[in-house]
Amino acid sequence: MKKKIRITVIALIAIFTLTLSYYLIDRFSYSKELQFYPISVKNDTTLTIGIIGDSWVSRKKLDSLLNDELNKNGENSKIISSGLSSAKSKLIYQNMFKDSTDKHSSKFVIESHPDYCIVIAGVNDAQGQLGAKFYSYHITMIINTLLHYKIKPIIVELPEFGIIKATNEMSFIKKTRSKISSEFNNNGEIDNIKTYREDLNNLLKAQKLYDKIIFIDFDKVCSNYEECKEIYRIDGMHLNKDGNQLLIQCVVNELIKEITPR
Repeated sequence: MKKKIRITVIALIAIFTLTLSYYLIDRFSYSKELQFYPISVKNDTTLTIGIIGDSWVSRKKLDSLLNDELNKNGENSKIISSGLSSAKSKLIYQNMFKDSTDKHSSKFVIESHPDYCIVIAGVNDAQGQLGAKFYSYHITMIINTLLHYKIKPIIVELPEFGIIKATNEMSFIKKTRSKISSEFNNNGEIDNIKTYREDLNNLLKAQKLYDKIIFIDFDKVCSNYEECKEIYRIDGMHLNKDGNQLLIQCVVNELIKEITPR
C-alpha cells in the first residue's frame, strides 16, 4: 500500500511539474517567425486604416472616433479593426496569421490591405511582467509583417496606465506571479513602462525601423497616470471616452502630416 501511495505521489508531482513547465514555456517563449501568405491588392483610392491590438481596440472602440476625426480634416476613410481583450503582443502577432475561420484572427485586416495600420499593444505584456525584450521582439515582428505587405505601421507607444493599481487589485496568485516575474524581468520593479519603452526604442533604432513607421508618443495623451486619471476608466488600465478621443486626435495629427504632402 505504501508503495502505491509513493508511486501516486511521484506521478502527481511529475504531472504538476510537466504542466507548470509547459505553462511557463508557453507564457514566456517568443513566437517563431510565421510564414507570409499571399493577398490580393485592390485598386481602391479610399483612405483605408486598419487597427489591431488588445482590449484598447476590441469592440471597435476607436473606429467611429477615428473616422469622425479624419472627416473633420477633410479625409474620407474606411476603418477596419480587430482587437482581442487580454491579448499580449505575442498573440496579437500570431493572430495576423491565423486562418480566417478562427474567431480571433486579424488576417482579414491584412487581406483588406489598408494604407496604414494602427497597432496598440503592450499593456498586458507590462501588467503580466513578461519582459521588455518579449514586448519589443513581438512589436517589431508585427511591424515587419505590415511592412512586408506594404502597409505603413502606426505604432502607439506602450501606453501609460495604472500598472501599480492594476497589480494591487489582482488576485493573490496573480499578484504573486507578477511580483516573481518582475524580479526576473525588471529587477523587481512593478512599474516597468519606461523600461519597455526604452527597449523598444533601442530595437527600432537597431533595425532602422523608425523611418518606416509613424510613431505615436503616448506622453502627448498622458505622461503620468497619477496626474491624468480623469481620462481613464475606473480599472486604470483603459482609457475612457475622453481618453480615447485624445489618443485618436494624436494619431490623426501625425497621420495628416503624412498624408498632406501627397
